[in-house]
Amino acid sequence: MPLWEKRRSVLILAGLAAFNILLISIQIPRGAEKSLFERSIFFLYSPVQRAVTGAVHGLGSLWTNYFDLRGVRGENQQLKKEIFFRNQDVRFLEDRLRFFQSEAQVRKSLTAFQGKIVPARVIGVDSANPYQTIVLDKGSLDGVGKDMAVCDRFGNLVGRTIEPVSLKETMVQLITDKDSSVSVVSAVDWLTGSVTGKSGAFCELRYVLASVSGGQPGEELLTTGYDKIYPAGLRVGSIRSLEKDESSPIFRRIAVEPYFQFRTIDVVAVITKAPGGGG
Repeated sequence: MPLWEKRRSVLILAGLAAFNILLISIQIPRGAEKSLFERSIFFLYSPVQRAVTGAVHGLGSLWTNYFDLRGVRGENQQLKKEIFFRNQDVRFLEDRLRFFQSEAQVRKSLTAFQGKIVPARVIGVDSANPYQTIVLDKGSLDGVGKDMAVCDRFGNLVGRTIEPVSLKETMVQLITDKDSSVSVVSAVDWLTGSVTGKSGAFCELRYVLASVSGGQPGEELLTTGYDKIYPAGLRVGSIRSLEKDESSPIFRRIAVEPYFQFRTIDVVAVITKAPGGGG
């Protein structure tokens, strides 16, 4: 027999022996020890199993985090709503505190007038011209009627109540309205005239004769009470400038700056009854 045939027989015999041993290792249990086949399968498929397991755990974690994130977002939105409403409550309380402080300031500023004072809040302005009229949140049920003097929190004259007067609202004609007229006198030189509005930020003092001397810029103007609407002694404004009136040489042209500040007016006082006029 040739040599290569002998080697082939030996190889075949060795292969059959190895296959037989493998079969025996599969069939014979060894307690806790795994068979060679099982160990081979484990070696081959354990990386795949680990990858699959990791992917499953990753997807599970992602799903859980998704719901946790949705929960956090919901809580965040709820907290934002709570913060918003708390801020609104704080603003409301601050606003009410300012109102009560302003009301006390109004009463203190007008203690010289022995009459009933009704504090009110400004709730509206004339959209066409804000220097003409405003609307208050007090009306006839609060004792407010027509032709009553209205002052700001510092006691400066704002205007007078006019019709319409409803149960809980009242319209006020401002002293800056072009149809308004207030009898005044200057505090130093006793210039007497009528402060009339120009539907703007400033007014003018009319009917002061050109022959009358006196009057200086900055001089204060006070109500006289002659018109039977405004109590005497209310602060109206100050003289801004004095010039000759070329259109009417008989009178002087006197510009007046009102004391009340339209842009910051929020709380006013209605003088329902006082000596010298106003009801």
